[in-house]
Amino acid sequence: MEKDKAIKIGLLVAIIAGILIWGINFCKGKNIFTKENIYYTTYSQVEGLQKNAAVLLRGYKIGHVKDIYFTSSKYDQLTVELSINSDIFLPTTTVAKIFSSDLLGSKAIDIILPETFEEPISYVKNFDTLNSSIEASITDQVRIEVAPLKAQAEKLLESAAVAIDQIKYVVNESNGEELRRCFIKLQGAIDAIHHSGVTLDTIMTNGDENIQHILANINGITTNINEHSDEIGAIIANFSSMSDSISKANITETLVKTENAVTELNQILQQINSGHSSIGALINDKSLYDNLDQASNQLNSLLIDVQKHPKRYVSFPIFGSSKEKKEKNE
Repeated sequence: MEKDKAIKIGLLVAIIAGILIWGINFCKGKNIFTKENIYYTTYSQVEGLQKNAAVLLRGYKIGHVKDIYFTSSKYDQLTVELSINSDIFLPTTTVAKIFSSDLLGSKAIDIILPETFEEPISYVKNFDTLNSSIEASITDQVRIEVAPLKAQAEKLLESAAVAIDQIKYVVNESNGEELRRCFIKLQGAIDAIHHSGVTLDTIMTNGDENIQHILANINGITTNINEHSDEIGAIIANFSSMSDSISKANITETLVKTENAVTELNQILQQINSGHSSIGALINDKSLYDNLDQASNQLNSLLIDVQKHPKRYVSFPIFGSSKEKKEKNE
């Protein structure tokens, strides 16, 4: 009886020990009931990767990091031993990349399969080495993203400093009064514009009938132009034909002849003014003018006397010869 009781206690302890061992390994990411393959990968640094870190494929856990150790006497290379489920077949071009699995910076390994598979597909075998890569840390990514912003911020600060210096120069004591006057003038200009707007609004409001009348007149003018568009077109055509006729006329020859005539007339006037011609002598010689004037006066007196006493100059012997003889005898 006691022997059976001891056997039962021993079996219970063994079961409890097995469950405990399995639980501890399960908590570490190990499953003692699952067959796993061992793969290796090497890194120059592991970015804080720890043992028992998860190995993920498309976000699904397929294994864990079994061990990490240096493989160089110079400590410049680290080998990471990966334990992956044996039912996962990985092509030879698979990459094991260290990445940040959360915002706290915990590291894990992401298994990246090739985008295309070349036939025939070759798979890595147990204890083979996988290609490796390291994803930039969150700090590095933030640094990369912030670097351009930092450069722009520095340029902005420099520009702001220059602008502040210029503002200080503008608003100094010597220019402050002039700047104040400019603002006063600017305010006056704004007030004038506002007054003009109010005046224009008053004109538009009070003179609405006049504006409507003006618009009606403009509408009538445009209507008349539209109605007489044919006549206007004919007038424009006549002006066009007239301009063509003028352009075709020999205006140049006419102008040349006119210029020649004016030149000859100037020559004649110069001869008259110089007195070399008869007309010039008549115009310029005052004595000749006086003689002609005197002769004209005498001729005029003679004509008057002839009109008054025609018998002194004309005689008719047929009718008056006996009387004349008688008078002569007496």
